[in-house]
Amino acid sequence: MKLIAVLMLVLTFNVSAKRYYSEQFNEQDLGKAFDTQLHQPSTHCLTGTVKFHQESAGQLDYLQHLNETQIRRRTFGEVHGGVNLFIVAGSVSTSITHRNATDNLTLTSQLHLNMSQGHSTLENRHVLKGAAHCGDQFIYQVNFGRDLFINTRLHFRSEADYKKYVTKIKIRLLFFKKTKTKVKEIEKFAQNAVLTIDANSSGTLPPSLQQILNTNPIHCRGANISPCLNTLQMLADYTFGGQLSNDLQALPKLPRSIVTKSYEESGHFEVNNDISVDTQQYEQIWHDIEQRYGAAVRRQQRAEAFLAVATEQEQQNAQAEYEAAWQQVTQLQALRNVCLAQPWLGQCL
Repeated sequence: MKLIAVLMLVLTFNVSAKRYYSEQFNEQDLGKAFDTQLHQPSTHCLTGTVKFHQESAGQLDYLQHLNETQIRRRTFGEVHGGVNLFIVAGSVSTSITHRNATDNLTLTSQLHLNMSQGHSTLENRHVLKGAAHCGDQFIYQVNFGRDLFINTRLHFRSEADYKKYVTKIKIRLLFFKKTKTKVKEIEKFAQNAVLTIDANSSGTLPPSLQQILNTNPIHCRGANISPCLNTLQMLADYTFGGQLSNDLQALPKLPRSIVTKSYEESGHFEVNNDISVDTQQYEQIWHDIEQRYGAAVRRQQRAEAFLAVATEQEQQNAQAEYEAAWQQVTQLQALRNVCLAQPWLGQCL
């Protein structure tokens, strides 16, 4: 019976551990108090020895037309319904989700490289003298890694244009071996669209990758996509030829997520836990604001694409749309920053 009790206790502790994806934390945050209701860290309550665990692994996947939820699951896994990701994640993690998601105005094909670069834990832990306001858990582990996306997108002016394309076209994959027949088929049904190529990452892009993007066409009118397809071939050669992997290995490791644990799991029963008010009532507010912000990010990306290929006659309207889209992103970013921290404010309801 004692063995069963111990096993049940261990299982309970394992369930209490939580993972939060964010680039905002580092080894200096290990031992900080963490409030799992407000999803916020505070002061250090535990100290100990930082131990780095070396590991290296990578996975390259081909993805197509994934929405916000699917991108978040592919990149971060299931993270408490995604809500905690909204609260803790910094601008980079948020950008990874929204910049790589798509909707029914854009067809997207992408390569996603997920790299793990080890993790650091806090060992030989003890409570700091005078520690107070210690939340209900503490930051036990910082994981390192990075995500990199290479995207090929067809941006459409209307949902009707998008539906016409996906109904008529046989080619749904935007990564393909270039032939005259395939190019003509795409150009026939994408005349009013814009083909773009971009890459984004949770860290700085490798210089060789950035140079390809800087020195080759990455915006093409749908009626003339060959220049961008040539750029795409260069990116494919760079990615699958091994240079991308080598370049990424040479970059410094990046914080990717944290793991929190309860004080009881660590054997510190004397810590005075601070339990916040239940914030479940605010989860829908967080979710709605995040969706609005994501839609604004994608609107801004489309506006940028059409502005990049605008003719002299199209320039004025394209510029106006881009400025309006950018203003909306800025406003929603400010609202997001306020409401993720204080969802009870009237402007968030």
